[in-house]
Amino acid sequence: MRKSKRAQVVMSVLAIVILLIGMIPGIASAASTTDDYSTWLAYLSFATSADSTLIAGETGDINVQLWDNNSNPFSGSVASATITDSSGVSKIYQVSGNSGDYTVSNVTLDTAGDYQLVIRQGAIGTAYAAGTITVLDAKTIVTDPMYINTDNTIRVKVTDTNGNPLMRKSGTIDGSLVGASSVSYTTLSDGTFTFNMTPTQFGNVNILYSGHIIGTIPVLPAYTQSSRIGGNSGDNVSLAISVAQSGWNSGSLNVILTRDDQFSDALAAAPLSKKLDAPILMTGSSQLDDRTLTEIRNLGAKNIYIVGGTVAVSQGIQDSLNGEFTVTRIAGQQAYDTAAQISATVGIDPTQTVYIANYAAIPDAIAISAFAAEQGSPILLTEKDSVPSSTAKALADLKASNVVLLGGTAVIGNSVQNQLGSNYHVKRWGGYDQYDTQNIIFQNLFNTSKPQTPLYFASGLVRQGDVSSGNPKADALVTAALAAKQGGFVAMVPQYTVPSSLNYFLLYNVGYIKQSSVVGTNSSVSLDLESELKDLLAH
Repeated sequence: MRKSKRAQVVMSVLAIVILLIGMIPGIASAASTTDDYSTWLAYLSFATSADSTLIAGETGDINVQLWDNNSNPFSGSVASATITDSSGVSKIYQVSGNSGDYTVSNVTLDTAGDYQLVIRQGAIGTAYAAGTITVLDAKTIVTDPMYINTDNTIRVKVTDTNGNPLMRKSGTIDGSLVGASSVSYTTLSDGTFTFNMTPTQFGNVNILYSGHIIGTIPVLPAYTQSSRIGGNSGDNVSLAISVAQSGWNSGSLNVILTRDDQFSDALAAAPLSKKLDAPILMTGSSQLDDRTLTEIRNLGAKNIYIVGGTVAVSQGIQDSLNGEFTVTRIAGQQAYDTAAQISATVGIDPTQTVYIANYAAIPDAIAISAFAAEQGSPILLTEKDSVPSSTAKALADLKASNVVLLGGTAVIGNSVQNQLGSNYHVKRWGGYDQYDTQNIIFQNLFNTSKPQTPLYFASGLVRQGDVSSGNPKADALVTAALAAKQGGFVAMVPQYTVPSSLNYFLLYNVGYIKQSSVVGTNSSVSLDLESELKDLLAH
């Protein structure tokens, strides 16, 4: 009898200890309990969706509403809550409140997943009600690169793993590993924030939230010269494939197809490429090149846009593609008619600007291509001394306000400028040769506040008269599509030298050019010139 009373005392003390432990937030339950769901006296609902969906590492309160089996606010006593992860590990938290509204205080769950919340009378007492809490990881979207010894302005978006923005959340950017000071951030209503940092060492900058690393930004060299693209290509067809593989290695639903020996029809194709996210591939005029067909299939393309009439890309080629692909031909009687039709698909940028080049002045149109594509501006073509009717109609249909003529009066006469000046605000960007005009375009459009990168160097031998034999080089034309996709631009160069106008531009803007790459074989851009460009841009 005495032994029985002693046991009762011990059991009473243990019960009191367990009850007290149950009042302490965050203490892990060592006991495993089996709840009898048939005896539950209430059910719960979460006050808001934010109470049932938490972010890993974040500490906060969970607000719930308890209801009895008659759907009335529950008014009984509540002492604790257990939160159990998928592996069965539980923690006990304090609960406060009355008249149906209760709060589980100071909850921190560090691992993403689903958890069971059970409201209890005591630490391991009667289970009143249960619900499921989902914990998501925070993650970041960073589109801006970070460069060493540069005052970088970086924009970040913070979301949960479902892509929902995390609004008005505060954290830290840890720059200690790259020789920079750490900075604090608070997200805006769209989940974004912007910060500045000047790293002096290579390494990673970590984005922290609630003790978790939710994003990492590597510090890149101030300048990188990437590997040559298409260095072993034997012709325009294989070069176009190399460029497509460089920029669309994950595939593309759309492909632009044009002829490989003359480029007037495709001069307006770069903005179309940007609009469709499509590489430009090439073929002979009469028969589809097998290499091009293989690449179209490798890309997983469904839609093919032929640019140019049946003289440029034959009806036989179109017929051979019909059935396996959806084929659309964009063509007019002349190159400027084709450009006008392309403009209807491209549309016009918010500044209502259209660029116009002479259909025979191929370098001028290519020089603007990547910039126009990035802006969403169409490229139209003209005769030297008169505006074709299709170009005039396209300008009216686009509701253009601003027209930029590319090239001097030797390629676009004053008569064209005067004709357009009565309806549009007209400017002329023209130099004494193709490279000087290219430089003027760069000076007007290169954005030093958010520089275009990478810079691609490609052959300026883009007209039939530029080569002694064979086809002119399509390197710059097809690369303009790649540059527009990557947010960069193309500089045309002779085979062996840097034009003086381009040399001036590069020296003046060297600090803003972070990456470059040469496109084409040594017969397009020599190895010595590639080395010279690397030395010129190194910083």
